[in-house]
Order: sequence, then structure tokens, then C-alpha cells
Amino acid sequence: MLGKDQPVILQMLEVPGEGMKKLQGVKMELDDSAFPLLAGTTMSSDPHEAFGDADYALLVGARPRGPGMERKDLLTANAKIFQLQGSALNEVARRSCKTLVVGNPANTNALVAAHNAPDMNPENFMAMTKLDQSRAEGMLAEKYGCSVDEIDRMIIWGNHSSTQYPDISHASIKGKWAKSVVDMKWYESEFVPKVQKRGAEIIDARGASSAASAAAAAVDHLNCLHVGSGDKWQSMGVVSHGEYGITPGLYYSVPTLCTGDRTYRKIMGVPIDPYSAKKMNTTEKELLEERDGVKSLLGGSFEKIVKPYNVREKLRASMSEDELKTLVETEAKFTFDETLRVRILENVKSAAPKPELTIVNEVLKEGGQPPYTKEIFDLMKGNPMQRKKATEMYTEVKIKTAVSKLSDEEKLALRGSVKGKKAFEF
Repeated sequence: MLGKDQPVILQMLEVPGEGMKKLQGVKMELDDSAFPLLAGTTMSSDPHEAFGDADYALLVGARPRGPGMERKDLLTANAKIFQLQGSALNEVARRSCKTLVVGNPANTNALVAAHNAPDMNPENFMAMTKLDQSRAEGMLAEKYGCSVDEIDRMIIWGNHSSTQYPDISHASIKGKWAKSVVDMKWYESEFVPKVQKRGAEIIDARGASSAASAAAAAVDHLNCLHVGSGDKWQSMGVVSHGEYGITPGLYYSVPTLCTGDRTYRKIMGVPIDPYSAKKMNTTEKELLEERDGVKSLLGGSFEKIVKPYNVREKLRASMSEDELKTLVETEAKFTFDETLRVRILENVKSAAPKPELTIVNEVLKEGGQPPYTKEIFDLMKGNPMQRKKATEMYTEVKIKTAVSKLSDEEKLALRGSVKGKKAFEF
């Protein structure tokens, strides 16, 4: 799940009573399997125990829809579960914990959990749409006689529900643009609805929801996040900051790239045609309705989940095209802890590495200040590798200088916290 050399400890959570009895059986099977990377297992019916110091949390438990139950009833019942779990994560999990929500309705459950974990970065909560992407890729592979590895840039937009939009507009099949291969009539009339309703189809066939494929998708999701996805796009339900015109604060599936350091980056600038825009708006509308249905469990303003990032977005918008390009190329490299330096790079316009001549001029103008100026200047006169190092050192100096000028409120905003805890010391 986390790579071929990474042991894991499973801290399993179940409901009291019969659920714990069944979990005991699962634990025995895990022990009997003698998995070389399974370093230990624990069981609990208390989320405060199960989530203690967690690096990753997989929230898979949700109440199934029963006879006579309306969707809104199921929505509220499950939201209460994720309200409690989000609160427990906030209290006992690691601040850097990555949380993948699988239990349905996954996107809105992720929203509820994140709202109830105010000290945690909302970007660390994700709803699983990897299963939908895998379903779509599997159907295309079967239809056109290829391996799923030969399909790339398949996108799932929106909600993990029957309104999701499986988009092939930018996909490739065996190296060819998908729209030049796929029968578009089949795509619109059969493929899209089949992907949207695949979960219900499985329930009708086996009398239970998908289990093995969902587990495989969850493992794939976390593996990509931890190890990296290379250049293969991964669909994830993540918090919106207004990208593609989606309402900020919603957990909406978009294409991402995983950098391999437990972070993801949204793919920006994907062209949207009118057909796609209509489908994307439909699934956004459903998510807004779901959000409004659980409003009482969100603890107040919807802005609180995106407010810490308003500073970043405003400053990012002021950057030139070249500076933004530089940030994209360097953001994975510069990190203070897990996220902070990336945030600073996105916020501080002067933090992006500048052309060497500009650096030399600034070094001369600053007359030996800030620290390392002479070393940077000396390296700048050396070979290409030395000049590269000088650029990196210069960038670090500018970051530290910029951080020293930030208010405590700005530091907290960059860190992703929305409570008044002590700002980081830089």
C-alpha cells in the first residue's frame, strides 16, 4: 500500500458488540496471513484510540440505505458518523494525517469530517473517486482490446455518485486521442451512464456493494499519494478553491498528479467543452444540495474551510505567467515541514528563483545582507552547478526573509490552521 519496503500498523475501528466480534475474526485472518509488511494490528470501538498518532486514516464505514429510507435520511445519518470521526482525528491523529473517505456519500462525508477537524489542513482530506476512474478505464480497455495501462488521462469530475462525469476528452488509448478512437454515440448513451451506475449494478448482481474493487482502489489511491503517480493523472475528490469555477469548499473530484511525498497537485488549465461543462455543473449542483442537507453538522460558515487559503490565492493571482511556471517546477522541492514551504513559495512573489543576472544585481544592491550573500555571489561566478546552488540558496534566503515579515495570522493561514494556536517559529 505504501511501497514495497514500508511496514504498516493497522489500527482498526468497529462498532461495539457484533461488529467487534466480526473484527476479531478479521484480525485473526490478518495474523494468519503473515504479511511481511504488517507490523501490527489493534482493535477498538473508540475512534480516539483507533486514530491515535495516525499517519493515514481510511474512513470506510458508513450506514447502508435501508427500506423506506430517503437519500436525505441516509445523508444525515452518515454525516453524524463522520462528524464524530473528524473530531476524533482532530484530537488524536498526527497533524499531517492524510484521510481518505470511502464511506458514502464520500464527497460530503469528507466535507463533514474536514469541517470537524479545524486544526487539520482541509487539503489532507480526500474522497475516493479512484474506483470510478478504474471502472471507466476497465470498460474502455474491454471495449477497445487493450490493457488499462494503455489508457491515460481519464478524468472523473465531481461527486462519487450517479451524477459523476467520466471525461475522455483528454484521455489517450494506446497512444491515440480517445475521441479519435471511441464511438461518441456509445460514449454518451452507454459508457457515461454505465460508469455512473456501476455501483448499483454490482449491488443488484451480488446483493452487496463493491468490496474487493473498492479496497483495491483505496490501496491504489494511498500508494499513489505515498510513492507517487509519475505522469499518470489520478482522480481525487479534494477541496475546491474555486478551480474550474467550482464552488469553494466543496469536495469535488478533479485530475491530480501525486508527487510521491504524500502530496498531490491539481492539474490546472484543462480545456472544458460545453458538453463537459454541463455535466460538471450537474454534479456540482448535487454536491451543493448535499452540503445544504448537512449544514447543521458543519459548525458554522462554509468559509472556514477555505478561508486559510485566501491569502495564498490572492498572492498567487498577482504572479506573472513565468513566475507561476517556476512555482510549478519547484514547489515539490522546497518544504519547511510537510506543507509550509510550498505555501510560502505560492504566497511570496519574490520567493521564486529569479534569473541569475537579477540575483547578482540584488546581491550587489543589498551589500552583503541578508546572510549568505557573499557565498551566493561567489557561487554565481562559478560553473552551472554552482550557479544552480546559488539560485537555490538565494530562494531560501528570500523565503526566510518573507516569513519573518508575516503576521501571526498570515502564518497560521499558510500553515492551514484555523484555530488560534501558536504560530511556527522560523
